[in-house]
Order: sequence, then C-alpha cells, then structure tokens
Amino acid sequence: MAAVVTKYGFVETAKLLTGVDSPVAFASIALGTGSTTEGTPVSECITEITASGLERASAATVTTASSATSSDTAKFAHTWTSTGDYNVKECGVLNSSGGGDLLCYATFASAIPMESADTLQVTWSVQVKAG
Repeated sequence: MAAVVTKYGFVETAKLLTGVDSPVAFASIALGTGSTTEGTPVSECITEITASGLERASAATVTTASSATSSDTAKFAHTWTSTGDYNVKECGVLNSSGGGDLLCYATFASAIPMESADTLQVTWSVQVKAG
C-alpha cells in the first residue's frame, strides 16, 4: 500500500499550526470500495463504505510515536467488524465524522475481502518532517 498526504491535508495542517479558520483535528478513518492512484488529487474516499459495520469511525487510538525524533509521528488506528460483504480497496484519515478534510489516502495493492464477522485493523502513521 502506498499512501499520500493530500493537498487538503496540508492546508488543514497549516491551519492547525496557526489556529486560523477554526481548524479541526484529524481523528476519523474511512474505508471504501473505490480506487484511484495515489497521485490523483482526492478529497475523500472514492466510494466510501457507509454500512455493515465498516462505516467511517473515530479512530480508537490517536497518539504520537517516535520515528526520526521524539513524538514526530501521528498514529491513528481502528478495528472494524463487518456485518456484510465488501471488498475494501481504499482508506483515508479525515477530520470529521461526515465530510471533512482528507489528511491522507491510500489504495490497497489488492482488495481485502470482508464477510460478516471478519475484522479489519488499519493503522496510519503520518510522520512530520522536513523535505
């Protein structure tokens, strides 16, 4: 899985750093069945799943971790339990439980088939660094 920080993520992050325009912290994760290349400008999951236990959720874990320096990486994690059948192909971190700004986006190398009672855990790590 290759992931990108979106242009919308950069804009909202700048607002968070400055407090301009009432920024909202990122804490929601969405799954979807659509797909596009990570280089394509996206503002949301292409086909977000909105049912069957796989709908957008507040990340169960929102914390920092250390990569190159102490606490320079934001981590978001959540585990879903499916109540239906889906092929999950995409994932993103947003700053709202509905709509919102897309911080980062990724498509999976191959679809993840989900059936009732299957679980899927997604963990995002977004490192803040120069360059």
